[in-house]
Amino acid sequence: MHTPDAQGYIPFIHNYCDRRCERCRFVRQCRVGAVDVDDVGEAEDAAADETPEDLRKRLMKLMGLSEEDMAALDAAKEERANEPVDPVEQAREEAEMAEWKREQEALDRKVDAHPLSVMGSTYLDLVRAWIEAREASLKARGVQLHHRMGVDIPAELHTPEMLVLSEAVQELLWFHTIIPAKVGRALHGRMGRAFDDDPLQSDWNGSAKVCLDAVDRSVAAWDTIVELLPEEADDALPMQELLHRIRKGLENEFPDAQRFIRPGFDAHLGG
Repeated sequence: MHTPDAQGYIPFIHNYCDRRCERCRFVRQCRVGAVDVDDVGEAEDAAADETPEDLRKRLMKLMGLSEEDMAALDAAKEERANEPVDPVEQAREEAEMAEWKREQEALDRKVDAHPLSVMGSTYLDLVRAWIEAREASLKARGVQLHHRMGVDIPAELHTPEMLVLSEAVQELLWFHTIIPAKVGRALHGRMGRAFDDDPLQSDWNGSAKVCLDAVDRSVAAWDTIVELLPEEADDALPMQELLHRIRKGLENEFPDAQRFIRPGFDAHLGG
């Protein structure tokens, strides 16, 4: 599972990472990462100026498709569009799709009501409220909230302490959205899994493992913030406690998550 394909990419590696492409040693062996890092430095309005041909080329790069592959896909799409419609078959497909949507909506409700989902979304809201109330004061101290921003911070504020604090805040902000997203994916996978899924090398275990890592790094970030800004200790406590509860819940729901072998990243574990 760690062996690159014919194009040099490790299959599925992007499914089980922290999506910090600019820091990843596998970025050029990841289809998603290779596209992301090539976009760094482009104008903010570049996406708005993209033509259909630009989007086509982006898709080809992301999927590893050649012009011949795209031509074959276009031909197959045109052929399907020209096929006569069988009313009976169309009605059957529509009924199956309606049933699938009902099942997915029921699964969504079940996942949303799960305690882990509730804690994940609550944590996101708490962090968002915390940073919104402090964004201006943190910037005034010299804290860089995003690694690609901060050129307006005076040089004299770039002290070692502020660099450490900036890194902790960036970790916190990065992972506060990943945690609820990965919790949801893990629960969706386990609750709606197919019977032939590998009980260990399953997507839900992989997603839970990524989430556990995000929780641990968030805990470390909060510890650093509280150490450098002791006045934040009381306000940080609910979020720190929530992270510990999320971690315990993940361990209970996904006891085999840490045994999951991530493509590329866990090559040292075998597989």
